[in-house]
Amino acid sequence: MNSSTLSYAVMLLVSFCFMVFFSCYNVKGSSPALFVFGDCSSDVGNNNYLHTTDKCDFTPYGIDYSGGVANGRCNNGKNVADFLADKLGIASPEPYLSLMETRKTHKFLQGVNFASSGAGILSSTYEGLCISMDTQIDYYSSVFEALVEMMDISQTQWLISRSIFMINIGSVDILVYNGTSSSNYVSLLISTLEGQLKRMYDLGARKFVFMGIEPVGCWPALRAMNKSNGDCNIEANQLSVLFNEQAAVLLQKMQLEYADMNYSFFDSYKELNNYINHPKTYGFKEAKAACCGMGFLKAETPCNPLASYCSNRTEYVFWDNWRQTEATAKLLVSTAFDGLPPNVFPVNVKQLSGFCSEINAHFVPFVAQ
Repeated sequence: MNSSTLSYAVMLLVSFCFMVFFSCYNVKGSSPALFVFGDCSSDVGNNNYLHTTDKCDFTPYGIDYSGGVANGRCNNGKNVADFLADKLGIASPEPYLSLMETRKTHKFLQGVNFASSGAGILSSTYEGLCISMDTQIDYYSSVFEALVEMMDISQTQWLISRSIFMINIGSVDILVYNGTSSSNYVSLLISTLEGQLKRMYDLGARKFVFMGIEPVGCWPALRAMNKSNGDCNIEANQLSVLFNEQAAVLLQKMQLEYADMNYSFFDSYKELNNYINHPKTYGFKEAKAACCGMGFLKAETPCNPLASYCSNRTEYVFWDNWRQTEATAKLLVSTAFDGLPPNVFPVNVKQLSGFCSEINAHFVPFVAQ
C-alpha cells in the first residue's frame, strides 16, 4: 500500500469518528450563497455564450426541466449544481456569462455558476472550447471585486466565508489523457489544482465541496470503444481513483495549513460505481447504455435532435455518452449532502453548510502519518 493510499484509508476512519461525535444541524439558508466551478456536470448555460461546438442548447436536452426547453444543461433536467442549491434551500445560481450579458450583477449576492462543459483543471484541456478552471477563477475574482464595490470588504468577506464553493472538475482531464505516465499526469493535475484552490482561498473561500471524479472509464462513450462487450475502460478508472485519493489528501493538507478552511469531499466514483454495478438497488434498469444518442450503447454519436431517446429516463444512469441523467444527479447530491464515510468525509455538505463555532473550537484536524 503506497503512502497516499494509506493516508486516504486512515483519513476515512478518522472522518467517520468525527462525523459521529461532531454532528452539526443545518439551518436552511445557513449558507447564503453557492459558487459553482466545474464542467458539464454543473454547467447551467455558460457555454451558450461561447463560440464552441460543446453546447447543450438544443432538444432533447432539458426535456424534463421546467418548461421542457433546452437551456444549456447537459442532461434531461436538473444537474448536480441545481440539486445542491435545492438542498441548501437557495436558488440555483445563474451562469456567470448570462449575468454579465444581462447586466444583472446584483445577483452575485446569491452566488454564481462558472462551470463550463468541457472544462478541465489544465487550461490545455479543450482549450478554446470552454471556460477553463483558471478562467473560472478569474471570473470569480471579478465577482469578488464587484461585491466589494456593492457592499464593502468586511460584508463581502462575511458573505463569501459562509458561502459554499462547489468544485466538480477533473473528469475531462482524465478523458483526454494521452497515455504518458499516469502517476506523473495525476501529480500535474493535483499540483495545478492546489494552486487553484489556494487562489480561491485567498479570495475568501472557506467552505469547499469537492465532488471527486466519477468512474470515467464507465461513461458510455468509453464503453462503446470496446465493441466486443462494452466493458469499462480500466485505465481511465484507475486514473480516476488515483486522482480522488490524491485530491482528498490535498484537501486535508490544506485544512491543516489554513485553520479556518473546511471541506467536504464526496467520492462520486464509489457512489456512481454502486449505481453501475447494482442498478436495481438504486431504482435503475440501464447502467451501460446512454438514454440519448446513436450507435452502439447509443454512445458512438452524441445526443442530437435526430437521435432517439428513452422514455423511461428515470431508469437510466446516463443521459448521453458522457453525462448523468437528472435521476442520477439527484441521487449523487443526496448522498453528498447527507451521507457518511467512506463516500463523503470528513463531514457531509449538510454539516459543512451549518458549520458552527462550537465545532470549529473543538475539532482538532487529523494529521496524516
